[in-house]
Amino acid sequence: MVTAGTTTANKKKILVVEDDLFLIRAYQIKLEKEGFEVMVATEGTAAMDYLQKDPPDMVMLDLMLPGISGFDVLENIRKNPKWKGVPVIVLTNLGQEQDKKRVEELGVKDYIVKANVKIADVIEKVKGYLK
Repeated sequence: MVTAGTTTANKKKILVVEDDLFLIRAYQIKLEKEGFEVMVATEGTAAMDYLQKDPPDMVMLDLMLPGISGFDVLENIRKNPKWKGVPVIVLTNLGQEQDKKRVEELGVKDYIVKANVKIADVIEKVKGYLK
């Protein structure tokens, strides 16, 4: 599934790749309130489809997704010259050191364990990265 929020040419676009509908809605409401355009993909395949059509200014990426995993989405982002420079924030419940090391080697902006952070703190990080 891919959905889009309100479109305005001046807004920074954020692709939220997450399969938890509550979190999707919470991020979407908060980010749109801050003036971002928000697109949502609930699975890895949909994220890749969106990237092909309209690359965002930032990707917020869960690692555990149906279909193509977030790890694979991230690897594809980093391999494609068109998307290589897109900042990625990983939001996951995987807290193992090997998972963190794997995504950090692929150049993520941040690795956030969802259970350890407030949504408002994530929004502040996004705003800081997209200044």
